[in-house]
Amino acid sequence: IDQLKTMGASCDWDRERFTMEPAMNKSVMEIFNIWFEKGYIYRDWKIVNWDPKAQTTLSNEEVIRKEVQSNLYYIKYQIKGTDEFATIATTRPETIMGDTAICVHPSDTRYTHLIGKTVIVPMVNREVPIITDGYIDLEFGTGMLKVTPAHDTNDYEIGQRHHLETVDCFNADGTISEAGQIFVGEDRFVVRKKVAKLLEEQGLLIKTEQIRNNVG
Repeated sequence: IDQLKTMGASCDWDRERFTMEPAMNKSVMEIFNIWFEKGYIYRDWKIVNWDPKAQTTLSNEEVIRKEVQSNLYYIKYQIKGTDEFATIATTRPETIMGDTAICVHPSDTRYTHLIGKTVIVPMVNREVPIITDGYIDLEFGTGMLKVTPAHDTNDYEIGQRHHLETVDCFNADGTISEAGQIFVGEDRFVVRKKVAKLLEEQGLLIKTEQIRNNVG
Protein backbone atom coordinates (compact mmCIF):
# COMPACT_ATOMS: atom_id res chain seq x y z
CA ILE A 1 0.00 0.00 0.00
CA ASP A 2 2.83 2.38 0.89
CA GLN A 3 4.42 1.63 -2.47
CA LEU A 4 1.17 2.43 -4.27
CA LYS A 5 0.85 5.71 -2.36
CA THR A 6 4.48 6.61 -3.09
CA MET A 7 3.88 6.01 -6.81
CA GLY A 8 0.93 8.39 -6.62
CA ALA A 9 -1.96 5.94 -7.02
CA SER A 10 -5.12 8.06 -6.62
CA CYS A 11 -7.26 5.54 -4.72
CA ASP A 12 -9.98 6.21 -2.15
CA TRP A 13 -7.90 4.95 0.75
CA ASP A 14 -10.85 5.23 3.19
CA ARG A 15 -12.36 2.23 1.36
CA GLU A 16 -9.23 0.08 1.70
CA ARG A 17 -9.99 -3.57 2.49
CA PHE A 18 -7.97 -6.74 3.09
CA THR A 19 -9.00 -9.94 1.31
CA MET A 20 -8.72 -11.97 4.53
CA GLU A 21 -11.32 -9.87 6.38
CA PRO A 22 -14.36 -12.11 7.06
CA ALA A 23 -16.74 -10.31 4.68
CA MET A 24 -14.13 -9.91 1.96
CA ASN A 25 -12.91 -13.48 2.32
CA LYS A 26 -16.44 -14.83 1.92
CA SER A 27 -16.77 -12.93 -1.36
CA VAL A 28 -13.40 -14.19 -2.56
CA MET A 29 -14.40 -17.80 -1.82
CA GLU A 30 -17.75 -17.41 -3.58
CA ILE A 31 -16.21 -15.93 -6.71
CA PHE A 32 -13.46 -18.56 -6.68
CA ASN A 33 -16.08 -21.33 -6.69
CA ILE A 34 -18.16 -19.65 -9.40
CA TRP A 35 -15.11 -19.32 -11.65
CA PHE A 36 -14.07 -22.91 -10.92
CA GLU A 37 -17.53 -24.23 -11.83
CA LYS A 38 -17.49 -22.20 -15.06
CA GLY A 39 -14.07 -23.56 -15.97
CA TYR A 40 -12.33 -20.17 -15.81
CA ILE A 41 -9.84 -21.55 -13.26
CA TYR A 42 -8.67 -25.12 -12.85
CA ARG A 43 -6.58 -27.32 -10.60
CA ASP A 44 -3.38 -28.87 -11.93
CA TRP A 45 0.13 -29.92 -10.95
CA LYS A 46 2.51 -26.94 -11.06
CA ILE A 47 6.04 -26.57 -9.77
CA VAL A 48 6.49 -23.86 -7.12
CA ASN A 49 9.16 -22.53 -4.77
CA TRP A 50 8.35 -24.43 -1.57
CA ASP A 51 9.76 -23.69 1.89
CA PRO A 52 9.77 -27.00 3.86
CA LYS A 53 10.36 -25.20 7.16
CA ALA A 54 7.74 -22.45 6.85
CA GLN A 55 5.40 -24.83 4.95
CA THR A 56 4.48 -22.23 2.33
CA THR A 57 5.10 -21.29 -1.27
CA LEU A 58 7.36 -18.39 -2.22
CA SER A 59 7.34 -16.12 -5.24
CA ASN A 60 10.44 -16.00 -7.45
CA GLU A 61 11.22 -12.57 -5.96
CA GLU A 62 11.31 -14.06 -2.45
CA VAL A 63 13.87 -16.73 -3.30
CA ILE A 64 17.47 -15.77 -2.53
CA ARG A 65 19.83 -17.41 -5.01
CA LYS A 66 23.51 -17.91 -4.35
CA GLU A 67 26.47 -19.78 -5.77
CA VAL A 68 27.60 -22.73 -3.67
CA GLN A 69 30.11 -25.56 -3.85
CA SER A 70 28.33 -28.78 -4.81
CA ASN A 71 29.12 -32.36 -5.69
CA LEU A 72 28.36 -33.52 -9.22
CA TYR A 73 27.59 -37.24 -9.23
CA TYR A 74 28.11 -39.30 -12.40
CA ILE A 75 25.64 -42.19 -12.36
CA LYS A 76 25.04 -45.17 -14.67
CA TYR A 77 21.53 -45.95 -15.95
CA GLN A 78 21.25 -49.31 -17.67
CA ILE A 79 19.79 -49.41 -21.18
CA LYS A 80 16.93 -51.91 -21.02
CA GLY A 81 17.70 -55.27 -22.59
CA THR A 82 21.43 -54.55 -23.02
CA ASP A 83 24.68 -54.43 -21.09
CA GLU A 84 25.07 -50.79 -22.13
CA PHE A 85 24.74 -47.86 -19.73
CA ALA A 86 23.89 -44.19 -20.09
CA THR A 87 25.87 -41.89 -17.79
CA ILE A 88 24.06 -38.95 -16.23
CA ALA A 89 25.59 -36.23 -14.06
CA THR A 90 23.46 -34.66 -11.29
CA THR A 91 23.93 -32.54 -8.19
CA ARG A 92 20.77 -33.97 -6.63
CA PRO A 93 20.90 -37.78 -6.53
CA GLU A 94 18.12 -37.77 -3.92
CA THR A 95 15.67 -36.93 -6.74
CA ILE A 96 16.56 -40.00 -8.82
CA MET A 97 13.46 -41.72 -7.44
CA GLY A 98 11.36 -39.09 -9.26
CA ASP A 99 12.99 -39.53 -12.69
CA THR A 100 10.52 -40.09 -15.52
CA ALA A 101 12.80 -39.66 -18.56
CA ILE A 102 16.36 -39.19 -19.75
CA CYS A 103 16.83 -36.32 -22.20
CA VAL A 104 19.51 -35.52 -24.79
CA HIS A 105 19.88 -32.71 -27.30
CA PRO A 106 18.46 -33.66 -30.74
CA SER A 107 21.70 -32.66 -32.48
CA ASP A 108 24.00 -34.60 -30.11
CA THR A 109 25.38 -37.34 -32.35
CA ARG A 110 26.90 -39.15 -29.34
CA TYR A 111 23.45 -40.38 -28.35
CA THR A 112 21.53 -40.63 -31.63
CA HIS A 113 21.52 -44.44 -31.36
CA LEU A 114 19.88 -44.26 -27.92
CA ILE A 115 16.92 -42.02 -28.78
CA GLY A 116 13.66 -43.88 -28.27
CA LYS A 117 15.22 -46.58 -26.12
CA THR A 118 14.40 -47.22 -22.48
CA VAL A 119 16.59 -47.00 -19.39
CA ILE A 120 16.15 -48.46 -15.91
CA VAL A 121 16.15 -45.84 -13.14
CA PRO A 122 18.61 -46.97 -10.44
CA MET A 123 17.28 -48.17 -7.09
CA VAL A 124 13.58 -47.99 -8.03
CA ASN A 125 13.86 -49.91 -11.34
CA ARG A 126 11.40 -47.65 -13.16
CA GLU A 127 11.54 -47.90 -16.95
CA VAL A 128 11.71 -44.46 -18.58
CA PRO A 129 12.26 -43.31 -22.18
CA ILE A 130 15.23 -41.49 -23.70
CA ILE A 131 13.83 -38.35 -25.34
CA THR A 132 15.24 -35.26 -27.07
CA ASP A 133 14.75 -31.58 -26.26
CA GLY A 134 16.52 -28.40 -27.35
CA TYR A 135 16.86 -27.23 -23.75
CA ILE A 136 19.73 -29.63 -23.07
CA ASP A 137 23.20 -28.14 -22.57
CA LEU A 138 25.59 -30.32 -24.58
CA GLU A 139 28.57 -29.09 -22.54
CA PHE A 140 27.26 -29.74 -19.02
CA GLY A 141 28.12 -33.09 -17.45
CA THR A 142 27.70 -35.80 -20.06
CA GLY A 143 25.11 -33.97 -22.15
CA MET A 144 22.41 -36.28 -20.78
CA LEU A 145 19.81 -34.95 -18.35
CA LYS A 146 17.69 -36.97 -15.94
CA VAL A 147 14.23 -35.41 -16.05
CA THR A 148 12.42 -35.05 -12.73
CA PRO A 149 9.35 -32.90 -13.48
CA ALA A 150 8.26 -32.58 -9.85
CA HIS A 151 11.54 -31.13 -8.58
CA ASP A 152 13.03 -28.73 -11.10
CA THR A 153 11.49 -25.84 -13.05
CA ASN A 154 13.21 -26.70 -16.34
CA ASP A 155 12.46 -30.41 -15.91
CA TYR A 156 8.83 -29.48 -15.33
CA GLU A 157 8.73 -27.59 -18.63
CA ILE A 158 10.31 -30.56 -20.44
CA GLY A 159 7.75 -32.82 -18.79
CA GLN A 160 4.91 -30.64 -20.03
CA ARG A 161 6.24 -30.60 -23.58
CA HIS A 162 6.69 -34.38 -23.68
CA HIS A 163 3.68 -35.38 -21.51
CA LEU A 164 5.86 -37.09 -18.92
CA GLU A 165 4.62 -38.60 -15.68
CA THR A 166 5.17 -36.49 -12.55
CA VAL A 167 6.50 -38.41 -9.54
CA ASP A 168 6.78 -36.23 -6.42
CA CYS A 169 9.25 -38.04 -4.19
CA PHE A 170 9.26 -35.38 -1.44
CA ASN A 171 6.83 -34.72 1.39
CA ALA A 172 5.96 -31.13 2.29
CA ASP A 173 8.54 -31.17 5.09
CA GLY A 174 11.40 -32.12 2.76
CA THR A 175 11.47 -35.80 3.67
CA ILE A 176 11.17 -38.62 1.14
CA SER A 177 7.57 -39.54 0.30
CA GLU A 178 5.98 -42.94 -0.29
CA ALA A 179 6.32 -42.26 -4.02
CA GLY A 180 10.09 -42.25 -3.54
CA GLN A 181 9.90 -45.94 -2.56
CA ILE A 182 13.18 -45.97 -0.61
CA PHE A 183 14.44 -44.01 2.42
CA VAL A 184 10.82 -42.97 3.04
CA GLY A 185 10.45 -40.38 5.80
CA GLU A 186 14.13 -39.43 5.88
CA ASP A 187 15.41 -35.89 5.27
CA ARG A 188 16.41 -35.18 1.65
CA PHE A 189 19.93 -34.01 2.52
CA VAL A 190 20.58 -37.12 4.62
CA VAL A 191 19.22 -39.22 1.77
CA ARG A 192 21.55 -37.49 -0.72
CA LYS A 193 24.52 -39.08 1.07
CA LYS A 194 22.74 -42.42 1.50
CA VAL A 195 21.82 -42.58 -2.19
CA ALA A 196 25.41 -41.85 -3.20
CA LYS A 197 26.64 -44.62 -0.91
CA LEU A 198 24.04 -47.10 -2.19
CA LEU A 199 24.85 -46.31 -5.83
CA GLU A 200 28.53 -46.78 -5.10
CA GLU A 201 27.83 -50.17 -3.50
CA GLN A 202 25.81 -51.18 -6.57
CA GLY A 203 28.63 -50.14 -8.89
CA LEU A 204 26.52 -47.38 -10.47
CA LEU A 205 28.39 -44.33 -9.18
CA ILE A 206 31.26 -43.67 -11.57
CA LYS A 207 32.77 -40.61 -9.92
CA THR A 208 32.04 -37.42 -7.99
CA GLU A 209 33.50 -34.02 -8.77
CA GLN A 210 33.08 -30.59 -7.19
CA ILE A 211 31.50 -27.70 -9.08
CA ARG A 212 30.11 -24.23 -8.36
CA ASN A 213 26.41 -23.95 -9.07
CA ASN A 214 23.52 -21.60 -8.35
CA VAL A 215 20.84 -22.69 -5.87
CA GLY A 216 17.81 -21.09 -4.25
